[in-house]
Amino acid sequence: MTRVVAIYFPQLHAIPENDRWWGKGFTDWTNVKKAQPLFPGHYQPRVPLDGHYDQSKREVIRRQVSLAREYGVDAFSHYHYWFEGKQLLQTPTNLFLEMKDLKIEFCLSWANETWSRRWDGQDHEILIEQRHTPRRELWEAHFQYLIRAWTDERALRIDGRPLFQIYRPAKIAQLGQMLDYWQTRARAYGIDGIHFTAVCQSSLPPWEIHRHFDSVMLFQPFFAHYSLAARHPSLTARIGGRIANMFPAAIANPAKKFVDDLSRPLRLPYDRTWREIVANRIDRVFTHFEGAFVDWDNTARYGNRAMLWDGATPERFERWMQRLLTKVETYPERQRLVFINAWNEWAEGAYLEPDERHRYAYLEALRRARASVAANRSGARVVAHEAPAPSVGDNGA
Repeated sequence: MTRVVAIYFPQLHAIPENDRWWGKGFTDWTNVKKAQPLFPGHYQPRVPLDGHYDQSKREVIRRQVSLAREYGVDAFSHYHYWFEGKQLLQTPTNLFLEMKDLKIEFCLSWANETWSRRWDGQDHEILIEQRHTPRRELWEAHFQYLIRAWTDERALRIDGRPLFQIYRPAKIAQLGQMLDYWQTRARAYGIDGIHFTAVCQSSLPPWEIHRHFDSVMLFQPFFAHYSLAARHPSLTARIGGRIANMFPAAIANPAKKFVDDLSRPLRLPYDRTWREIVANRIDRVFTHFEGAFVDWDNTARYGNRAMLWDGATPERFERWMQRLLTKVETYPERQRLVFINAWNEWAEGAYLEPDERHRYAYLEALRRARASVAANRSGARVVAHEAPAPSVGDNGA
């Protein structure tokens, strides 16, 4: 049976660092609430059906787990923020680790990036830097936190080994030595190793990176988007490429930014991207986990610089999710995981949680898609919900 893992975003509670950087009481809800539509029919702002909750509350974590289990989510992949001993936004994960009665599998995904003021366009202003200093005492400090998750009986496991994801593995100095160190330390705790997964946003990693990992995860919709863009570059991309080739960087970079800004907000076709997700085939040399996405619209963070997918509906999501799950059913059992982006990434418009417009429709779509695939697997005859066929027009290939 294919397991569905929803990416879990822990930034919906206040922390002192965000108070200093963005203002007292800042959370991602601050951006979500102030979002404005950029064109007629644009669905903004997004409003959660159950209110703008606080993830530092145990009752919130409990409700999220209950809702996920009810509608067919088998596990959460918690984003994990670690900066050489400095940890941020850890409260929701720590609460979950403490609440042993919450019966849902989970893994951690280390989002190992530098934070800057990119939301307001100030990429050069660093808030907290990710250095990846290759020192054993720093690896050990990180391990002492990770082992709490890896020894939890609810840890998501592949072949009995806890799964751990790394978002930007190419940024890590002495990557192989660090992972080998963690493997050795984990075995000292009685674990038969860790299953390390590299997150792939735009392309598969080169061999010098991949050889240190057990698998890759295709982060959607971006893996599919960049695959399509490589084969079918847009007019602005072609113009930008020519500018970059014709002029020195001091001239080309501002000119390319001007051309890119002409296409903002960047609106992309939902069905075409999903069609690429379902049709894409990866060389089996790479053990890979498929990705899925509910919707994507980061207007709340970037305003006119937003990137969004046109045409997302619960019906379309259900139809494509059913096709993807059917595809994954043909994979080896250890590879039958699908990572959905996301459970609650509200500022990016990527969430399964109910909102005021669709209420529980996306969750119900996921549950029906799973039920349909399960019925086909068992040979049972069911009357499935008939989602309308994806239109071609503006949203087709």
